[in-house]
Amino acid sequence: MGLFNMRYDRPGPGVAKDAPRKTGISRWFEIVGRDLWDFTKANLLTVLCFAPTLIVAILAGVWLLLDPNLLILILGLVLGSSFGVLAGPGLCAMLSLMLKSLRDEPKFFWHTYKKAFRDNFRQGAVAGVVLCFVFLLQIFGFILYFRHTTSSFVLALLFLDVLLISMMVLFYFPQLVLLDLPTKAIFTNSLRLSLGLLPRSLPAAIIQIGLLGAQILFLPLTVPIFVIIGLWIPVFTGLFIIYKPLNDIFHIEEQFNIRREAEMKAYSESSQDTTSSDE
Repeated sequence: MGLFNMRYDRPGPGVAKDAPRKTGISRWFEIVGRDLWDFTKANLLTVLCFAPTLIVAILAGVWLLLDPNLLILILGLVLGSSFGVLAGPGLCAMLSLMLKSLRDEPKFFWHTYKKAFRDNFRQGAVAGVVLCFVFLLQIFGFILYFRHTTSSFVLALLFLDVLLISMMVLFYFPQLVLLDLPTKAIFTNSLRLSLGLLPRSLPAAIIQIGLLGAQILFLPLTVPIFVIIGLWIPVFTGLFIIYKPLNDIFHIEEQFNIRREAEMKAYSESSQDTTSSDE
């Protein structure tokens, strides 16, 4: 259990009080080493939220491989995407936890996860349904491709479609968690950011596709990996890559510090008022 109890926020010799944050891969390992247990718990809970959609995807996918059937395709899309009402808020809760880790904000796991799930349920549910629909559409598209055609052009279009969607999702859900914006604005921002920050969004999306695709390819052997670490590693790595420009554009940490100072000031004034009334 020593691995899960490492506390990198604990003061110790050799670390200056105002030392700058690490960068690059060192920063990734610093956060993961500190919050590994929280990420693992978030992975378990979020996988449970995605489980109904994944089960539908597997069952419908196997059926389509054996017997391509339009009715099964439609049923798989409708039923699987409807379970996105759980998957979307679950992903929002995981991202909320990870964003707190990236800005070194103190957090309590259960409180953070439950609050983010509840606060983002409405928009997260809608986004989850759309995400699951698109995810299933891509999976079924690849299955039908390998079942019926060998056109390299069609395969290239499928991969390009998956890549663009993955790049947009990278920015969509963090905005949903952090900002109070209408769905249309979040969608537009996601498209612009994914293309405008291509040196960040492209490698982040490729890493996510590679890690998740490898787990899909080697099912069912990868099920234990997916349940424990298979979701948080690609999600956190993608978020880690885009976090700096995202923070620069939306001033995430600056707004958090302003809000925290206002809360501390309000708490201090409340405490003083209580003390004065007691006297």
